[in-house]
Amino acid sequence: MHAPRLNNFDAVRLMAALLVIWGHQFALMGMPVPLILGNEPGALGVIIFFALSGYLVSISWEADAHAGRFALRRVLRIWPGLLAVVLLSVLVLGPLFTTLPLRDYLRTGGTWDYLSNLWLDTRYPLPGVFEHNPLPASVNGPLWTIQLEVGCYIALALAGSLGLLRWRFSAPLALLALAAALQWRYGSGRPVSTWSFGLQYGMMFAVGASLASFRSAMLRWHGRSMALVLLAALALHAWGPQPVAGQAPLLALAAGAVILGSAATPGLTGAARHGDFSYGLYIYGFPMQQTVIALGGGALGFPVALALSLMLAFAWAVFSWRLVERPALSFKPRKARPAAEAVLPF
Repeated sequence: MHAPRLNNFDAVRLMAALLVIWGHQFALMGMPVPLILGNEPGALGVIIFFALSGYLVSISWEADAHAGRFALRRVLRIWPGLLAVVLLSVLVLGPLFTTLPLRDYLRTGGTWDYLSNLWLDTRYPLPGVFEHNPLPASVNGPLWTIQLEVGCYIALALAGSLGLLRWRFSAPLALLALAAALQWRYGSGRPVSTWSFGLQYGMMFAVGASLASFRSAMLRWHGRSMALVLLAALALHAWGPQPVAGQAPLLALAAGAVILGSAATPGLTGAARHGDFSYGLYIYGFPMQQTVIALGGGALGFPVALALSLMLAFAWAVFSWRLVERPALSFKPRKARPAAEAVLPF
């Protein structure tokens, strides 16, 4: 059992994970994906995750500004679950759903190349797996975002190790620098073929980190903070340069998610009383959706396929939390106590 935390962060993370799964269901069934704020629902869920992460991880660094312990905590949070879902894909889903003979599947280099996901070199297909699904070339699409998340962790740890985070305006300046880089890259009129999710999601992480720097005021005045965020977003959207102005609704979403998460709303504060299943839902949702569709669940219609996918994803998320993630987190290092304190008998 988990003691409920006196904030809404667990509930907001769960909502973000469900938003990602719901958004992916359209593409996985070959249907047009609806847009919200000009973006796919899954992208909005990822933006929420990055903003919450920026806030909470910044506070974690502030509480214990030690690069080694910080890195170990992040490793224990990310890699045990990632290892479990990658091995499940290669050793269980692959043999069950590949169109190749099992011997050929196990001998094909692409099968073991999928393990590159463990060192964040993203690989999407497994040989012959889900190849008759509407979206055949991806076993677990969301894994590509983990390398960006880890990149944000590394940037924060470097800034902290250099002492930059002692200045409370360092995160807002990082946000401005990332926005300027986005503006320079896409507002210069030069042809650019790909969108930089690294810059975009880095901005959302910096939004969370910025709110962490000024959280004393935010925690005192949640309503005023939300109103200020909305006014700033409206001003940027109305008078800011494109394409940064187009990011205003997403920046407001990121900040709003942090403000909502930091509040304590009855009915939401106990969302993780039985465990923190949001990461598990995020990493298991996509392969479970592909599994349901491969088994013919897509023919039952969107609501039924989505419900079945959520049931399977939730079951694996519970398994991952209780047997993999929570045991791994028990090894999280604690901040060393001062020598004088350590000798006290109480």
